[in-house]
Formats: sequence, structure tokens, C-alpha cells
Amino acid sequence: KNARLLVNAWGMQRDPDVWERPLEFDPDRFVGSTVDVRGTDFEVIPFGAGRRICAGVAMGIRMVQLMLASLIHSFEWSLPEGQLPQNLDMAEAYGLTLQKAVPLLAVPAARLPHHLYI
Repeated sequence: KNARLLVNAWGMQRDPDVWERPLEFDPDRFVGSTVDVRGTDFEVIPFGAGRRICAGVAMGIRMVQLMLASLIHSFEWSLPEGQLPQNLDMAEAYGLTLQKAVPLLAVPAARLPHHLYI
């Protein structure tokens, strides 16, 4: 009675009993999957679920899609000189949100003429 329950989403989403190679970044694991990140499936719950689900889930998904699409459309991306994709450090740092321990350095180059961006 009057107990608080904390769901360890970080631990659940890295459980080796549920996920094959849970600590590897492998977006292909979701190809062909019906998993929905909006809290209706409990396989992946980045926005929480149930009564406490993030109220901004719909806006958050749309904003990330719009921002990412704009960045992909506007720029050609490359790694810094001498950096190879297989040598990227994918370690995580812990805080209020989960982030990369070593920030990704990417070099943008405008894809279209400058006057089209203003």
C-alpha cells in the first residue's frame, strides 16, 4: 500500500534474455517488426507506457522526423578525415537522458546552392 514502483526501462531494453546482443546498436533487429514506440507494445518503451506515458509523444516523434529529414535533405554527411565508421565509440554516458559518452563528430557539406536555404 502506498508503494512507489520504478520501472527500469533501461535494464529491460538491454536484457539479454529478451534481446540478442542487446548492447549492440542494431536497427535491423526491428525490420519487419510490428513494434510501436508509442507505448502500446512493451518491447520498446522510450516514451513510457500506460497512465504515465509522455504527453508529448506524438509531437516528439514528428519533431524528430522533421528535423532528421531536414538535415538529411540539406547536407551531405561524412566523418572527419581519417575516421572510419567501424572505429566509432558507441559507449553510453548516463544522466538525465542517455547519450553517447564520446560525441559523434560529423562533417556537413551543403548539398544545394546557398541561396536555396534562405
